[in-house]
Amino acid sequence: MKFLKIKFAVILGVIAIVTSCKKAEYLDSDNADRPPLSAKVKLVNALSITAPINFLDFTRQVNTALVIHNASTGYLDTQYGKVQYNTTEGSNTSYKSSYVFGGSAAFAQETDKASFAGPNGPIASYYHTLFAVAKRKPSKLNPGNRDSLVLVYDDLTAPVAGKAKVRFANFSPDAPNVDLTLAGSGAVFSNVAYGNFGDQTIITYDANGKAPATIPGLSWKTLGPFKEVDVVAAKNLEVRNNTTQAVIPIVGNGLSNVTFEAGKIYTVFINGSVGGAGVSATIITHSK
Repeated sequence: MKFLKIKFAVILGVIAIVTSCKKAEYLDSDNADRPPLSAKVKLVNALSITAPINFLDFTRQVNTALVIHNASTGYLDTQYGKVQYNTTEGSNTSYKSSYVFGGSAAFAQETDKASFAGPNGPIASYYHTLFAVAKRKPSKLNPGNRDSLVLVYDDLTAPVAGKAKVRFANFSPDAPNVDLTLAGSGAVFSNVAYGNFGDQTIITYDANGKAPATIPGLSWKTLGPFKEVDVVAAKNLEVRNNTTQAVIPIVGNGLSNVTFEAGKIYTVFINGSVGGAGVSATIITHSK
């Protein structure tokens, strides 16, 4: 799946995954006693440039302070359902990215003729991560969108005893398909293309930018999935070219002396440029 065309999609039924009991309890309570419904979203600045950014749902700024490069917020309340997420850079108010999530009943992706829109809007009471990432190619249809946004759902159920949960994303525009490996050991994730997550359900598209009506294995958990892994203490991770197995140099120490603690949940992502200033790696921790 090419990242330029990366509007992740989930089956429509997932939007309605709320138990009837919860619905009844909510509707049967007085309006003043009802808790406000919102989606929980972690915001991540995974751009390949170092500019700090703001995230907005429609015109409302979600974060209270600029999100610096390779940093993330906690889970913040945002609109749910059909939502337009936007980003701005620094004190500038012009949008660097602007995309509608939850805006289509069909799987569709961005092409030269149509902007992407899909049914994967943020869901009330669910946890999500929204990444701002660099495009591989500029958009011909939306040239004002310098950057892209990737929304995935976060399964924050605890791993089994003695394990951690990890997911991995490749956000480096000129990187090859890569493996994330534990130094001196095998791959944790293999053959992860630009704009993809390790072990995700791959959505294929036809020449018109349409995906099949039914995609085997697709669910809210399989778009940016976490994998249970053994606990790691002060070990080094490596990013390798999947084809040649050459180690891709990482700027800084983002993958050095890594610890994955039992019961914890992590996202590892790479960004930057193989042919430019170099690739960096970041690890963020998830908790409610």
